[in-house]
Amino acid sequence: MARMIRELIFGNNLLLGLLVSVALISTLVIFQLAANKKLGLLWEKWFAVFYIFISPRVTLVPFNYLHFANLATIDGSNVSQLPWFFYPWVIFVLSGRFISFFKNQFVEAISFLVLRNPGFSVYCLLPITSTLWSLVPDTTLKAGIAFTGFTIFSFYVGARYEWPELSVLLRWGYTFMGIVSVLVHPNVGKEFEGITIHKNLFGSLMVVSTALWYLHYSQSAKTPKERWIALAFMLFSFYLVRASSSGGCLVNSLMLIVVVSSLSFLSRLKFQWAFTCIVGFTVLGIIASVYIIDNLESIVVGGLGKDLTLTGRTEFWPQLIDAANQRPWFGYGLDGFFQQEEIGAQTPAYFIYTHNGFNPKTAHNGAISILLSFGYPGLVLILASLFTNLILAVRQLSRSPLSQSGIPIIYLVFTIMNNITEGSLGEMGNAWFAYVLLTVRLCIDSSKSPSSNRRIYGRDLPSPSESRLNSH
Repeated sequence: MARMIRELIFGNNLLLGLLVSVALISTLVIFQLAANKKLGLLWEKWFAVFYIFISPRVTLVPFNYLHFANLATIDGSNVSQLPWFFYPWVIFVLSGRFISFFKNQFVEAISFLVLRNPGFSVYCLLPITSTLWSLVPDTTLKAGIAFTGFTIFSFYVGARYEWPELSVLLRWGYTFMGIVSVLVHPNVGKEFEGITIHKNLFGSLMVVSTALWYLHYSQSAKTPKERWIALAFMLFSFYLVRASSSGGCLVNSLMLIVVVSSLSFLSRLKFQWAFTCIVGFTVLGIIASVYIIDNLESIVVGGLGKDLTLTGRTEFWPQLIDAANQRPWFGYGLDGFFQQEEIGAQTPAYFIYTHNGFNPKTAHNGAISILLSFGYPGLVLILASLFTNLILAVRQLSRSPLSQSGIPIIYLVFTIMNNITEGSLGEMGNAWFAYVLLTVRLCIDSSKSPSSNRRIYGRDLPSPSESRLNSH
C-alpha cells in the first residue's frame, strides 16, 4: 500500500505539483496563525504530543516516515528523506516559539545541563564522533546525525516545559498510541504489538503509560471526573500490557505501581534513606528480571505468559562482551557492530550464534549495546549520568509536589529494569527521548531553590506538605 502511494505521488508530476502547492499555502496559513501567542503554544504542544507518539518509530503510514531514524537508512529513497523537510518545516512554523526559547532559556538550560550532568553532556557527543573509529563510517555518520537531531528535539521539549505540562503531554502521547493501535488492529490478541515493531516495545510503552496515569490518579486528579478518567486509562494501558504477552513488561508494570504507591512514604524520608530504598527496590527488580530469564520455562511460560524473546539472551551476552573487549576504548561506533549483512565477517557480530542457530541483530541489553558502540568510556559516562539523575530525582521528592517529582522516578526505575533485557537506552527511540527529557528537566530544576521549584513561569505551586494537606 505504501509503495503504491509513493509511486502514485512521485510518478505523477501534476499531482506532485498540486500537493506541493497545497503544502506551501497551508504552511503560510499555519505560520500566520502560529504568530498568535496562544495558538503558537497550542501548535507547539500538539507537536510535542506528536513527537512522543512517533518516538518509538511507529509502523503506521505516514508517521513511520517522519522519525529521525529514517535519516540513518541506507536505501536513500525519497520517502526516507522526509525528516529533512518535516523538522525544518516545524521550526519555520513555530519560529516565534523557537526564537523566544533561544533568547530566554537556551543558554541557561545548556549551562545547567553541562554543569549538573557532565557525563550526559559528553556522552551526547559520541554518536557523531564515533564515526572516526567505526567499522562502517558512512553508516555511523548517518546514524550519528539522526541520533543527534533526535536528541536536540528531545532536549527542546524537556527544556521548554515544566513537569505539570510534560505529565499531560506524555500521558496523552502514550494513550493515543494505545488507542490508535487498537483502532488499526481491533483484534487484540496475545503478543499484541500495536503499531510498533515488536510486542516488547509496545508493552514497555504501555507500562510507562500505566504508571503515569496511576500517578495522576493518586496525586494530581482533583475532581471525581478526573479520577475516573485517570483510572480508566490506567486500566486500559494495563490491559494492553497484558495483551503484549510480555512477562517482563508485566513484572515492570507491577513494580512501578508499587513505586508510585510508595512515593508519599519516600518523600518523608531523609535523602540517604530515600535513595537507598529506591536503589534497593531497583536492584530487587533487576534480580527478579534475571531470575525470570534464567527460569523461563517454569516462570514466564508457565506463569506470566509466553515470552520466547528472552530465550538465548544469556547465551549471546557473554559473546557480545568478549567482542566488546576486543575494542574496549572506543567500541565499534554507533550502529557499527551489528553489520552482518553489510560487511559480513569483518564484524565479530557475524560469528555470534546461540545453540539453536540464532544470530542476534541487537544486544538486547542497554549496557552491552552502549559498550559495543562506544566502549567502556561511553558506558562509564552513561552510568555516571544515570547515577547523577537518581540523586537529583530523589532530591526532588522533598522539593516538589509528588505529581511532578514522581515522573523522573518512574522513568529512571523503569529505564534501569527495562534495559536488563532490552537495549532501548542505546537506541533512537522513546527510551532515549524520555531519558534526555528527564535529564534536562532534572538539571534545570536542581539548579533552583526549593521555593522556586514550586513556581512555574510565575505560577505558584503548593509544597509537598501543602499538596498532601490539600488532598485531604
